Amino acid sequence: MKKINYGILLLLAFLMAMPSILRAQNANAILHKMDMQYATIKDKEADVVMEMINNKTGKVKTRKAVLKQKRPYKTLFRFTYPPSQAGIGTLSLPGNIVYLYMPAFGKPKKISNMANSGTFSRSDFTAEDMGPRNWAKNYSATILSTNDTAYVLNLIPKAKNNPYSKLVVTVNKHHFFPLRIVYYNAQGNILKEADYQYEKNGNLWDARVASMTNYMKEHTTRIINSKVKLNQGLTDKDFTVEKLVPPEKRKAN
Repeated sequence: MKKINYGILLLLAFLMAMPSILRAQNANAILHKMDMQYATIKDKEADVVMEMINNKTGKVKTRKAVLKQKRPYKTLFRFTYPPSQAGIGTLSLPGNIVYLYMPAFGKPKKISNMANSGTFSRSDFTAEDMGPRNWAKNYSATILSTNDTAYVLNLIPKAKNNPYSKLVVTVNKHHFFPLRIVYYNAQGNILKEADYQYEKNGNLWDARVASMTNYMKEHTTRIINSKVKLNQGLTDKDFTVEKLVPPEKRKAN
């Protein structure tokens, strides 16, 4: 009888655990679909308007730039407006390698993440926010809730040195891109929140508006993309240190 009771208890424990196991399996499947969708965009070119918003005062600073991206993560970002910042550019390469070009320097200089404060062009986005996430590799997931249009996932970083304790991500059920990402610290407080709006470009979905609110700094960055070109066949030659220098400066030299 003891053996039978012990077996029944094990069976009951397994059945009770099944829902959470299935939720974890389904959530991981969603992460893989998210990675597959990111992989459909091999490269990107766009004109960018970057709005830097002080949430205390409502003051907005507007910058304009041109953007090029290529998988694996490579980004060339060059400001065209305001005139005081025109020509300033950054080149981000795999391995957290970042180069900065300022017209006053005359040539690009390699900078550290510390020197760049870990941010993307002094915005509320980090360089990691602008690149591929590798969701399935970097996070363990469970489903918090679901509705007709979206899943809400709880993501726990696998890396111990990740600055966030968890992410709560709302994922669109149709195209499997994140609609919202909420970032938490170890104390369970919200540090920042990202929101994305997508448009279809041919057969591909792409974020046309992305905003990041940093609650600690009471500041928001909104990035608006236009004249977007996807999968045009950009090569590694488009992401060299030499290409960080504006064409007119290269000709002059």
